[in-house]
Amino acid sequence: MKHKASLPYLLALPGLAVLVAILYPFLTGTWWSFTSYRLNRGDPEFNWGENFVTLFSSGEGLHAIGVTLTYAAVVVVIECLLGISLAMLLNYGRYGNFFRLLIVLPMLLPPVIAALMWKVMLTENGIANWILESLGGQRLLWLNGQDSALWSVILIDVWIFTPFVVLLAQAGLKSIPAELREASAVDGAGPIRNFVSVTLPMLTPILIVIVTFRGVDSLKMFDIIYTTTKGGPIDATTNLHVMAYLDGIRNLNFGMAMAALVVLWVLCYLISHFLLKARRKEATS
Repeated sequence: MKHKASLPYLLALPGLAVLVAILYPFLTGTWWSFTSYRLNRGDPEFNWGENFVTLFSSGEGLHAIGVTLTYAAVVVVIECLLGISLAMLLNYGRYGNFFRLLIVLPMLLPPVIAALMWKVMLTENGIANWILESLGGQRLLWLNGQDSALWSVILIDVWIFTPFVVLLAQAGLKSIPAELREASAVDGAGPIRNFVSVTLPMLTPILIVIVTFRGVDSLKMFDIIYTTTKGGPIDATTNLHVMAYLDGIRNLNFGMAMAALVVLWVLCYLISHFLLKARRKEATS
């Protein structure tokens, strides 16, 4: 009884320790983003947000923001369309269980290993160009072309993470009562009308979760891009995360690097906030 009053505070200590471990580096990094801190120049000096002005006014910064948003938008759209289509095929096909095992294989590989594997296949003399030439096509530069590098990295991302969308979409499809589709078919609805009027509305909560996870992951993508192109050729695949790495680790400009990461955090927060708000609205409606 003597220690009963202090027990809640003792139980809260691990949570407080985790909170401090999260907030301290976050607040430190945010402070650095408003300074001209360079690792080789001593203590940081407050510069009134000059890093953010440079980020949003320079060609490199705007290009990195554009690459970040383009990459995330294209990846989420392709993976959602492809993932839902494959989920429906696996859900209603005869050999769904067999192909379900095959389609999750990319998820078993760490993204860095998968990226290295694709980097080898997309070289000038790799298997991808060999297949193109066998079909009568011409060789592509893939990861070495300034116009094709970003799309090649997107291809790798789609190959790795589409199975994640398939698994979540299948879980959503399994939760839809068969009676709803049967009733819609009895009323004369065809497959397309059935999908638009019954399946898609019922999948909306799952879709919000998918877009939230894949949107945030795509905005802060680093490992696939850096493993395959290191942000190149030139700066064709340099997004905010890669830009922060190059500024902070290579150039020792921690102030500019943290400014890029703060902007990236804001983008991730905004997409999470609005999508989770839509999810709560969907759950209460």
